[in-house]
Amino acid sequence: MHELAHEFTHRRVSPWGGIKFFQQTYARMGVKADLLGVNLPLGGSNRAYDRVDMIEGFLVSVVLGSKRLAHSGWLRMDEIIREIFGWQRPMASASTYSRFFQRFDIDRNDAVFPVLMKKWWDKISLKKMTIDIDSTVITRYGRQEYAEKGYNPHKPNRTSHHPLMAFCDELKMVVNAWMRSGDSHSSTDMDRFLEELLQIIEPGRIGLLRGDRGFYGDRIMGQLERTGDGLPYIIRARMTTRLQEAIMDQEDWYANNDVVRGAQYTSFQYQATKWSNSRCIVVVRVPASHETKRRQGSLFPGMDNYEYSAYVTNTDFSEVMVHSQYNQRADCENRIKELKYDYGVDGFALHSFGAMEAAFRFIMIAYNLMAMFKQKVMTSKIKHRLSTIRFQCIAIGSYLVKDGRNKKLKLSAEGKRRHFLEHFFDNLDLIKPPIRFSNA
Repeated sequence: MHELAHEFTHRRVSPWGGIKFFQQTYARMGVKADLLGVNLPLGGSNRAYDRVDMIEGFLVSVVLGSKRLAHSGWLRMDEIIREIFGWQRPMASASTYSRFFQRFDIDRNDAVFPVLMKKWWDKISLKKMTIDIDSTVITRYGRQEYAEKGYNPHKPNRTSHHPLMAFCDELKMVVNAWMRSGDSHSSTDMDRFLEELLQIIEPGRIGLLRGDRGFYGDRIMGQLERTGDGLPYIIRARMTTRLQEAIMDQEDWYANNDVVRGAQYTSFQYQATKWSNSRCIVVVRVPASHETKRRQGSLFPGMDNYEYSAYVTNTDFSEVMVHSQYNQRADCENRIKELKYDYGVDGFALHSFGAMEAAFRFIMIAYNLMAMFKQKVMTSKIKHRLSTIRFQCIAIGSYLVKDGRNKKLKLSAEGKRRHFLEHFFDNLDLIKPPIRFSNA
């Protein structure tokens, strides 16, 4: 029987040497200075951890796969990560993090995170942005504050939270994010969310805003129309009885296969009962499958031969362009899935709502940093998930050596992988705000 001999070493070794790429992205984007410029909570004693070190440690734990504060204990003894970030003390324990986050409440969150996000987006040069707004459901299993029973398609009758998020489609980054109670509707607090969004991104930088049928309402659309010269939007319409009747009255349809084969289009002015003014409705219909005919025949009598979708818009786009632009919104669902599966956004279920929202919104900062790393350092056309990046270029065996009076990080890589990683270090020099991105 083969038995490999073993012995112990005093040398500090880490499996996470590639976290240096994340640290360099964080440093070059100036996020540390941004954190120092906001009202973060102070510790309760003279021996309290540095506030920024605490947040850096949390961001690292998220990128390395943590989904609860207890997971930070895995990293407490990792001297390599400590040296990479220059922390004076090891990463804080779960109880220390819990006390830190408990010092956040809703008012502090509303004061801190819009400022951090504005500082982030002020460093990015992009002529026009497409903003996608969406909500999701996070099921809870404990007694967290504001965890209520509401719409929960996967776990009916379970308590949940109902976050609201806004993404920049061109850069696959988060612009704003709120945690909300589980009994919130998609449009709950949408007016205040939009106000905060427009503090982060000036209206002139928004080329188009897209939302699903949860945002179909006179109050929200009116707010968009009154902003500046009017924010361009496309919102999925709810198929109310009155709208169905208006669609059935349409006779002027034309065919176009550019977006979906067999699609037919029409548009008309429409004013719902509670709307203050009429708006343009674009309708798309495609031949219905047998299952759609069976389902839709009972829901929409007279409309069972086609599958219909309708959109309200204030743009001057053609009907086909409206359909094409809205279809691209589906990518924000992938962003939400990535946040859940790779970044633990559905974890960190702290009891206090303010504490939990603070952790939720710090995760968005980690997400944006990794999105920047993917686009400016990895420069791959493939949309790698964090789990893949963690395997490819963060999970690198490493140790420290003395180099004169200084320390040097030794990364275990050879051949093609070494060349692959050296290319990343060269590309880090590209991260110099303002970061330029093209709409082309």
